[in-house]
Amino acid sequence: MLGITFRNPLLLEAALRHPSYRNENPMPGLEDFDRLEFFGDVILNFIVCQKLFNDFPKANDGALSRLRSILVSRKILSRIAQEIGLTRHIKLSKSLRKQKEISKAKIFADTFEAFFAAIYLDQGMHKAEPFILKHFHSYFDAKRLFRLDPNPKSTLQELSQKTWQKLPIYQNEFSPRGVKTTIAIDRRRKTTAVAKTRRKSEEKAARLLIRKIRQEFVSRSKKKSSGKKLRRTF
Repeated sequence: MLGITFRNPLLLEAALRHPSYRNENPMPGLEDFDRLEFFGDVILNFIVCQKLFNDFPKANDGALSRLRSILVSRKILSRIAQEIGLTRHIKLSKSLRKQKEISKAKIFADTFEAFFAAIYLDQGMHKAEPFILKHFHSYFDAKRLFRLDPNPKSTLQELSQKTWQKLPIYQNEFSPRGVKTTIAIDRRRKTTAVAKTRRKSEEKAARLLIRKIRQEFVSRSKKKSSGKKLRRTF
């Protein structure tokens, strides 16, 4: 399955057998899904941390932690599990099968982690690590990860406190169009966004402000580099 032939197919069966299905269809002797999900989470975090540590040698612990939290988030795990077709093989209870795909994100993420553990227990880290790195490969990009950040408000808060020692201020206006959110750190650093709900509006505005701040940092860095070259010329 997905390029891996399991020596012990019961591990694969357990990883894809959600507790809701197991409760309806007991199977004695099968490894517990929740135990596999717990172990798979640890394996994923270790491999992701090792990859980030090697790929971003100049990043501090705060930046590495933020990148890691995005990579192992429910949003990313669920997305990859769907992209590679793993979700088609998950066994669910009758009631859960009727739910919409969007409501199953946690189930998809948990099953993906259980699958990592099944690979590791069946064939070791030399199989589990390449599998994870292969399917997460396109996400090991800082710019893309911050665009996908499931917690932009937390990211903005950390960035604001660390850089300017202050918290961003949120202001919401409600109208028939939805919610208009304005976030400001100071007069220069301010953004506005509109969405149907307050949560989405605040997250959207936070993402825009994070992007604006990062562009400011990049511009400032380029000016410093340009200044050094001019000084060398004269």
